Amino acid sequence: MLTLSGWAHVAVIPAATATIQRDGGYAMELTFDVLAFALNKTPEDVTIGPMNDLLDGPEDVLAARLAEAAATFKNEFAVLEDGRSGTVETLAFPSVDDVRRHEKAMTMARLPVLLALTVQGRLPAGARSVSFRLPSKLGMSSLSVVRQDQPVGVLVVDAGVVSSPLPVTLDVAPSAPTPNDPAASPVAEPSRWEWAKRYVGLGFVHIVPKGLDHILFVLGLFLLGNRLGPLLMQVTAFTVAHSITLALSMYGIVRLSLHIVEPLIALSIAFVAAENIFTDKLHRWRLIVVFGFGLIHGLGFASVLTDLGLPRREFATALVSFNLGVEGGQLAVIGLAMLAVGYWRRRPWYRRAIVLPASVVIAAIGLFWAIQRALPYSP
Repeated sequence: MLTLSGWAHVAVIPAATATIQRDGGYAMELTFDVLAFALNKTPEDVTIGPMNDLLDGPEDVLAARLAEAAATFKNEFAVLEDGRSGTVETLAFPSVDDVRRHEKAMTMARLPVLLALTVQGRLPAGARSVSFRLPSKLGMSSLSVVRQDQPVGVLVVDAGVVSSPLPVTLDVAPSAPTPNDPAASPVAEPSRWEWAKRYVGLGFVHIVPKGLDHILFVLGLFLLGNRLGPLLMQVTAFTVAHSITLALSMYGIVRLSLHIVEPLIALSIAFVAAENIFTDKLHRWRLIVVFGFGLIHGLGFASVLTDLGLPRREFATALVSFNLGVEGGQLAVIGLAMLAVGYWRRRPWYRRAIVLPASVVIAAIGLFWAIQRALPYSP
């Protein structure tokens, strides 16, 4: 089921920070979409109707859902070392009171309900490395691991998949490892190539399937005209522009509130689609407009990377790789659109039967999002 929630774009990827102590203890704080998880849905799959029903329904129903979610998290979460599991000693899961306090504090949007949980425990005895498994319904997550005397490790953890191992140094020595014991060898930090692969994948997923607003914008570009060259020029202008503001924002040079960026992104979708309705020719000034909208979209991409964090040692690698992933996602959208309707792009009825109806739908969605994102939430 397709959701047209105005906040679909800013439903952030769950972000966690785990701190490893020298005595083998660990503590993790995870910020995530509590209602989506309570409904047993990933953030991209959940729709606003069930979440609103949960918020507006009886307190005992919400409490029961949160209790079930806490049990699910504790059951699926794991701290591992070479196949051995650590312990979970305490889990502080968001309560009904936490949800109500969040609801009262929100002035711009009711959803998503982003709250934090904390979990504490101990690594397996004698651990030399550490991996994490997060519950599958969190979806793709970002995990920063803070260790003593070592750089912060930033991992992109796929749903329900054990993360890559990171080396740890504990004060308690392991019990007599054998020469062939994998734990006897230090675990290397992720290489530059590994960081690049992770962030290319993250950028791609942010477009396909998670970036519905960016998908609609690219489809708006695709629908005007029937020649591939001008289309690629528009996509190139858009890519160059969002690359500029993404880099400037991540280096702290340009900052703009999401409450401004998100309505502008929605308006860019509506504008491009409306232009498709009122003209059947690609004017030269459209490249300038697309470039300007690309600058705005870059600020939206930056919000994702801000939530995820970037590895300090490979900051530039991760930044460029994320941007390449975004570009790959955009090209994938164009490729799929070409497969779907490209055969008919030069038919005389193509504009009437495909371009106009599709553009009307895209423009309506863009306007709906722009209004919803611009208006403060009133309970």
